[in-house]
Amino acid sequence: MRLRPSITVFDRGVVSVETIDLPPRRPGEIDVSISTAAICGSDLHTVLGHRSSPHRTALGHEGVGRVTEADEAVVDLRGEPLRQGDRIVFGLFNACGECDRCARGLSMKCRSVIKYGHESVTSPPYATGTLASHVRLLPGVPVLRIPDDVTDIEVVSAGCAVATAAAIVSAAAMTAAPERILVLGAGAVGTYCAAMLTSAGHTVEVKDPSADRVALAQRFGARSPRLEAEAYPVVIEASGSADAFAEALGVCDIGGRLIAAGSVSPGASTVPVDPAIVVTRRLTVIGVHNYTGDDLRHGVDWLLAHGRYRDLGRLVSPPLPLSSVREAFDLMREGRYARVLVRPDAG
Repeated sequence: MRLRPSITVFDRGVVSVETIDLPPRRPGEIDVSISTAAICGSDLHTVLGHRSSPHRTALGHEGVGRVTEADEAVVDLRGEPLRQGDRIVFGLFNACGECDRCARGLSMKCRSVIKYGHESVTSPPYATGTLASHVRLLPGVPVLRIPDDVTDIEVVSAGCAVATAAAIVSAAAMTAAPERILVLGAGAVGTYCAAMLTSAGHTVEVKDPSADRVALAQRFGARSPRLEAEAYPVVIEASGSADAFAEALGVCDIGGRLIAAGSVSPGASTVPVDPAIVVTRRLTVIGVHNYTGDDLRHGVDWLLAHGRYRDLGRLVSPPLPLSSVREAFDLMREGRYARVLVRPDAG
């Protein structure tokens, strides 16, 4: 019997839920029943028209679910076989593993990459959005089995915010000795960065225009900046604001590292940069967009060892049914939650 998933589709300014007929699963593909998904800020940007999207886009790229069908030879990132009923999280892209970019460790920029939550339901593998009853994972999508004793809420953002935060922490190249770090932006990615870094013993200060977001980040171990004039050895820009990027350059100490991860929409805003700041201060500026399979694994390892004890439920809304996905986007637009949860309708 062919799979007929319900999928959230964005087309011509309208969000709707459609049922589509999937062709038979091809070798290497994995069919997954979604138990919980989350609306990310980039999903909202698509719906608001802030980023380009194809005709009839399948929305959503954060999710957790169970394998409904997979080949016997398929394994996860740890080399563990995947079987029907296994509970998994997964990446938001697939990679060929053979092109020049993959060979350079840039699998997220693979020459033939397909990104979940950004593709059309009119193109294979069709079911590429997690705001759905099912998703079909292509070969080359990073997949990890997760234990049943961790909740959906604790792992639902593993494939986006958590893995991206892990990539940022990796790029920051933290030393074993505690360091002072400034994070600009207290959305999901910035808050996860703060939580990961504080759990490793570093002092993290967070700035955000929203006092509520700063207060939430503080519940995960962050502090408010002490003095505006202080410089930091590491600055993470996770807000997407051009002004924040300029501020990050200004407060990065001599020999410091600036990790820029927030600005993902080209041309949204610009800021003049004096190259002498980078040159004379001997700064290292690193851009981080998406992540590798190793980052996903490290992010999940952190969730299982530390994150699950950090009351991550404060980052997400109460779950809404898939049939109310329009209301879920309205709630996301209000900005009260870093993520809005969506679950398939019962039955």
